[in-house]
Amino acid sequence: MEETPQALPDDNELVELILSGSQEHFNMLYNAYFPRVYRFARKRLRDRAEAEDIAQEVFLTLLDALPSYRGQSSLLVWIFGITRNKVNRTFRRPRPFLSPMDSDSVMDVESSEPPADHTLEARRLLGLCEQIIARDLTETQRRIFHLKHLRRQSIRAIAQALGKSEDSIKANLYRMRCSMNQTLPGVEVLLRGH
Repeated sequence: MEETPQALPDDNELVELILSGSQEHFNMLYNAYFPRVYRFARKRLRDRAEAEDIAQEVFLTLLDALPSYRGQSSLLVWIFGITRNKVNRTFRRPRPFLSPMDSDSVMDVESSEPPADHTLEARRLLGLCEQIIARDLTETQRRIFHLKHLRRQSIRAIAQALGKSEDSIKANLYRMRCSMNQTLPGVEVLLRGH
């Protein structure tokens, strides 16, 4: 006979029970929300293992952050805020560059000066970026791009300057990078450096 899942108490009561040490109620929360957090992370990351790691991190963070929950939004919305932050951080994290051991580059010695051909390629990519910006981006996105990548403004400063939320600015930057990277593979590496 299959056991029917227990209904969750209301959010504030559930938080109080977990904070009082109820492992049973934390397990109820975990079982109810983990699949949704995982699906959210997997959809954005497109990597099963990384999505599992993020989902686990979310619940570890949740345990530490739970005392700060004030009930101003639903617990699910609050958990998804943590999830979104964790996912966004993975996009900002530098990815390791792996090269095969039999490649010639393994024997190359690193230099503080970029090779001339890399500088020329970067200039070429930036020139193509200008064309894409003029052709594909909205006026608001052009302003965000200019403030972020040319004036090197923080997300907070851009949000204040444009009267938008920081999440809106981040979402626009992410969409721009994805769009530009589809049109011009390799440009995202340049944009992430800013």
